[in-house]
Amino acid sequence: MGIARAYPFKARGSIVFAVALYLWASVVLMFGLFAMPVWAASPNVVLITIDTVRADHVGCYGDRQAHTPNLDSLAREGVLFQTAVTSVPLTFPAHCSILTGTYPTLHGVRDNLGYVLGDTPPTIATLLKSKGYETAAFVSAEVLDTRRGLNRGFDTYSSPFRRRMGWNKPLVVDPGELRRPAEKVVQDALAWMSKQPRGRDKPFFLWIHFYDPHLPYDPPPRFLAMLPNPYDAEIAHADEGMGKFLTYLKKQGLYDSTLIVAASDHGESFGEHGEQAHGYFIYDTTLLVPFIIKPPAGSGVIPRHINTPVRTIDVAPTMLQILGFPSAPSMQGVGLLSLMLGKTTTSPSSVAYCETYYPNEFGWSALRALRNARFKYIDAPKPELYNLVADPREVHNLYGTQRAAALELKSQFENMVTRITPKQLSPRPPVAAGDIEALASLGYVGTPGPLLAGRPGQSLPDPKDKLHTEKLMTSAINLTGEGRCADALPLLTHLTEEQPGWVLGLMTLAKCEIATRRFEAAESTLDTVLRGHSDNLEAQFYRGVCLFQQGRLNDSLTTLLPLPKALPDEAYVHFYLGSIYERQGNADQALAEFQNCAAIDPSFEEAVFKAGFYLAKSGKFPEAIGQFKKVIAMDPHNASAHRNLALAYKRSGNHAAAQPEFDTACHLNTSFCVPPDQQ
Repeated sequence: MGIARAYPFKARGSIVFAVALYLWASVVLMFGLFAMPVWAASPNVVLITIDTVRADHVGCYGDRQAHTPNLDSLAREGVLFQTAVTSVPLTFPAHCSILTGTYPTLHGVRDNLGYVLGDTPPTIATLLKSKGYETAAFVSAEVLDTRRGLNRGFDTYSSPFRRRMGWNKPLVVDPGELRRPAEKVVQDALAWMSKQPRGRDKPFFLWIHFYDPHLPYDPPPRFLAMLPNPYDAEIAHADEGMGKFLTYLKKQGLYDSTLIVAASDHGESFGEHGEQAHGYFIYDTTLLVPFIIKPPAGSGVIPRHINTPVRTIDVAPTMLQILGFPSAPSMQGVGLLSLMLGKTTTSPSSVAYCETYYPNEFGWSALRALRNARFKYIDAPKPELYNLVADPREVHNLYGTQRAAALELKSQFENMVTRITPKQLSPRPPVAAGDIEALASLGYVGTPGPLLAGRPGQSLPDPKDKLHTEKLMTSAINLTGEGRCADALPLLTHLTEEQPGWVLGLMTLAKCEIATRRFEAAESTLDTVLRGHSDNLEAQFYRGVCLFQQGRLNDSLTTLLPLPKALPDEAYVHFYLGSIYERQGNADQALAEFQNCAAIDPSFEEAVFKAGFYLAKSGKFPEAIGQFKKVIAMDPHNASAHRNLALAYKRSGNHAAAQPEFDTACHLNTSFCVPPDQQ
């Protein structure tokens, strides 16, 4: 009150304002009100995930042989987390954890196969969309396809993948149907960026996913010339793609003001502990990934390396924290901004839960772990404990010799599992047709089954004891993928007898029998699958194919007729139905099914041709002409298409257009060199 008496009102208000300003500044300096930055406009956000990158194969993580100039540059301008731990070494569930900020126990996706991300928990895309962001994603592998649920919250979700089923190519899956290289993904993303208005009033959130370092490794030759190791060459390939996008941001004046996060979903193993690739074990070779954040200008964050362990479930909450938005209540990860600002060197994120349920697919125990800055405890039928400081390669299992530490870590693990697992788990959806074989082409050779973690009372084999069998399975699948059925058949027969529940093995055996035209044997093998899995739609499809190839048309029709409803996107189902009707002389039904096939897959050349043929046969020449032109656009050397186009022109009265097509057909195939007046 003394100040109020001594000064006029106006002066008193100025002093009060000054004191308030001083106190506010003091609070900022003392406590760091950095969790809620104030931006003139919401920063744009770019999340880049490069699949299958183990941290020690990146330049800024210490690999002097690596060629990762763009990741290295991003690390120099931002914050590099030296020890970032993924929750699961499998692409789909790992990305679900990154985008939701939750463990698989909560988001419910435990494996690549047979899961769909549900409507909850919210993803970073749904949260930013609710804040007014334009959202877009460009993924490079079918394992992240829209039907798996990660498209939730994205205005644009580019996943241009299509798989086909068919007896003439049942074993070899074209990688181009399942993945696309870095340059294609970047081209797609830049095309989207170029269409956005210059003076946009909405910020954007963009997720770009590169799959190149994932098996099968097939880098462009120029990268192999630089890095003989194909895995390292693929990382360089992805890094270049990332660099092209970052260069675009710089040219557009968007780079400095954009929050950019680069990370990987999981690592890769090269024989450590006997594992090739990833997913089978949960050692650090497949759990430690690069994680780099380049904050937007004005964040107050300076470039630094942080040694405190963090987790990939911290990615989404950290992005929200930097933007000044609250974290979703469901998120089990934490914001890392205090670490980034140097306000603290400790974090609850230094304790991580990790799991793999991939061994369940063989009927073996899942593996789960608790990892902190010093120890890792692996919960398995034969438990493991490693001192990560003294033994970073996890060679010496201390579970039997350091019992006190082991029991303490086991207790912490059990408490954590209870804390992060909801009481009611979501039901597992059925496996889509083709998923098993598609993932097998990428190195995953299991079969979906119930979740079996090896809890007390269960007696499941330890994956460590089944490694030899898993390698034989992988070898057999690889042989068939290379088309070497003669070598694979004995091995597949032996393995399916030894592992009768291995559905992928039985399906591959059946397909190998189909590929060698042993249709009766394949039918018998498929019957074995269907006795245990009557809902296996792909087994039903291939059984119908076997019946068709044996000439049992009515039986084949009965088997295949229910499938279009269950498999609405499978073009080959309609193709075989059309082929059955064709053999039965039912032209109208044949036409309808070939048209259905072509509608689902406009690039299905034979279906488009047959649709044109039956349209012409029914006198619908203008429509037939359109179909034959589509075939010729796909394959200019298709002599039959040129000849039928010529006939359709002629019979519709357009002789001038018919003659050049007759000439082309004759040039391509002399058996078609019949004078036009005799056509």
